[in-house]
Amino acid sequence: MAWRVAFVVPAAVALIAIYVARECPESPYWVRTQDRKRRIKATRDAGGAISAEDQEWLAKDREIPLTPVVHADMWRNTAAATFVAAVPRSSTEPWAAGSLIFVEGARLVPRRIRSFYIWWGLIGFLGLLTSGLIADRFGRRPAFYVYVAEGAIFLTLLVYAESNTELWVYGLLWSIGFLVSGGRATILTAEIYPTRIRGVGNGFTWATAWFVGFVLWPFVTVWLTERTGSFAASFLIVPFACC
Repeated sequence: MAWRVAFVVPAAVALIAIYVARECPESPYWVRTQDRKRRIKATRDAGGAISAEDQEWLAKDREIPLTPVVHADMWRNTAAATFVAAVPRSSTEPWAAGSLIFVEGARLVPRRIRSFYIWWGLIGFLGLLTSGLIADRFGRRPAFYVYVAEGAIFLTLLVYAESNTELWVYGLLWSIGFLVSGGRATILTAEIYPTRIRGVGNGFTWATAWFVGFVLWPFVTVWLTERTGSFAASFLIVPFACC
């Protein structure tokens, strides 16, 4: 029963998220789009002529939703955004394996494991907070680059950690870059797309990234582990890809 109680907290958070989403106003772009559709429909119903610009806009609006992400003027944005998204998702699978390495290396009992993950989340929260301050002052991209580099450095150090103290210090400091780079990547990929296709573009990007990270990438990490006899290569490929 005890482990089931843990699922109540995220369920409660999900309900709060639903309430917040319900109360948030629609984006100005969406409102303008609906107004334009209503105006064109009213013109048609009244028997009026539709301008060439509106006809071109309607033709784009009728396209299959995913078509714009592979247009000649957009496929480079799609490729860049998908790569940016796939790297942090691919790092999640080694992170799960790395957690086992940490637990075994530090020889933690369940109570200590719980303590580690509590501190892992708290330290990660501080990272998210400071990344927000950096983003407000210097921009979102510099914040993303700084914390990707931070996560890559401490993940590398964690791979070669030998003592319990090193495992704790590097493991906790790695959480900053790990959590921040994932969150910042979501924001960064959205900005790569123009507003008119931001929703479908970001959806396509992250659906592809999750497929790569959680379906295809584990085969790579397992192969590397079996080939080298350790998890080190699976870990080190993440900071290499991030940088």
